[in-house]
Amino acid sequence: MFKKHKKSILWFWLVFLSGVVTIAGLISATTFDYFGHLPSFEELENPKSNLATEIYSSDGVVLGSYFIQNRSNIRFDELAPNLVNALVATEDIRFENHSGVDFQGLLRVLFKTVLFGQGSGGGSTITQQLAKNLFPREDLSKIELIIRKIKEWVIAVKLEKNYTKEEIVAMYFNTVEFGNNAYGIKSASKTFFGVVPENLEVQQSAVLVGLLKAPTWYNPVRNYDRALNRRNTVLGQMNKYGFLADSIFDTLKVSPIVLNYKAQDHKAGLATYFREYLRGELAKICKEIKKPDGSNYNLY
Repeated sequence: MFKKHKKSILWFWLVFLSGVVTIAGLISATTFDYFGHLPSFEELENPKSNLATEIYSSDGVVLGSYFIQNRSNIRFDELAPNLVNALVATEDIRFENHSGVDFQGLLRVLFKTVLFGQGSGGGSTITQQLAKNLFPREDLSKIELIIRKIKEWVIAVKLEKNYTKEEIVAMYFNTVEFGNNAYGIKSASKTFFGVVPENLEVQQSAVLVGLLKAPTWYNPVRNYDRALNRRNTVLGQMNKYGFLADSIFDTLKVSPIVLNYKAQDHKAGLATYFREYLRGELAKICKEIKKPDGSNYNLY
């Protein structure tokens, strides 16, 4: 019986080892910029993103904001623990144990793809997704997409070397899009539930993490039933991995999604007329100040 399958086993290992060597070679070539520029440490430290300009009163109250993309960054300690748990349980349960690339997850995806034709993805870590968000893909051919994926692996490893896990999670939540002009978790929390991220309840966190898979498809405002099913999937993952007790899960999964939705725009907030006057004055100042490269600053 063994002799009958000996040739097949030998071919399997030859193909497998050839694949490993090829991937290792591609990773090495990518690391040394053979396939194009990789972000430097300075670029990783200062990724380009559109942040909203927030206006505060003298007593620390946010009056409103100006923005192209409604995004404001937060720190890890400003996130509700259940929000982090929902993300890890749904997107990357081995997040604390890998260094950017989850080879166990990749092998699982490869096994499902080769044996069952189920190429549905699922091998990307939170850090890889962050790399993709920081340096977005353009329209790529299949070969270019493979090279780009390997670049994201290398960038993910660099991120893991230079940042703590907490910093990576915060950066991830700052870069993702939730739809409805909500960029980043701070904006999304305010838009959909009218709260700051640290005050999100478990079911609210599950809705927002569920949105990450497809912001339009699972939008709770436009597609309530899909959003409800997706929220329950996230809650189920939290229950599966011990972040949510059975009794709490059983209660939450039958509860409705209760939104406090308010679309954010330049008119939202306090002191509307004052902020409009201030916007004009700031725009003038931005035109007068030059960046080191000679270009003007942008209010938004």
